[in-house]
Amino acid sequence: MCARYTLTAEEKEILKTHPHQIQGEWTPNYNLAITQKGLVITADEPDIIQQMSFGIVPYFADNLKLTRDTWNIKSETAMESKLWRPLLVNHKTCLVMADSFYEWKELDKGDKQPYRFTLKDRKLFCFAGLWSQWVDPETKEKFRTYGILTTEANALVAEIHSKKRMPVILTKPEENIWLSKKLPLDTKMSVLDTFPQELMKRVKVSKRVNAVSTLKKPNNDSDLLLPLNTDDDI
Repeated sequence: MCARYTLTAEEKEILKTHPHQIQGEWTPNYNLAITQKGLVITADEPDIIQQMSFGIVPYFADNLKLTRDTWNIKSETAMESKLWRPLLVNHKTCLVMADSFYEWKELDKGDKQPYRFTLKDRKLFCFAGLWSQWVDPETKEKFRTYGILTTEANALVAEIHSKKRMPVILTKPEENIWLSKKLPLDTKMSVLDTFPQELMKRVKVSKRVNAVSTLKKPNNDSDLLLPLNTDDDI
């Protein structure tokens, strides 16, 4: 669905499309994974680009450890969820900035081949997201985290992803709708649709992408983006 994506844009590129203040120093990420920091714009503070951790830690959690899949949020049933409904009702919506995402095709014997998906008409785009804040009961320190809403995959993604899901990619007008705190919730939910396949590109990339980057074993460089140039690139 979306457990790995990229935001390779430099700060100056980001500010061209979203001219806001970026909190902290941003370093391009070619292999952004769960628990790592991504750039987010919230409905509460729409003029600030914040850094938050990928994977929502519920406000009622005992600690920061992720005990379930909270990085992907199924849009079709989000309003039925005790976890996601309060965030939607209270407009804890956000834009998750990205310039591509990875999905894996299952091969024989448990092997997986990664593919990278981008947009044809623009480099930088935003996923529809939700965010939450957890407060350490002892230190009172605040931690903000986010997740990405998913929807039914278009054919380009469904050919690769066995569960036929993909992240919700917003058009520029939809970004404003998703961040609005004045529009009815039904109107906001209406943007959580499938992005057109004809506006996307797909390339096969190195299996190096399969490994999450860590401090001990870094795996985060521009070579991860290089296409393998095969017949199933579209």
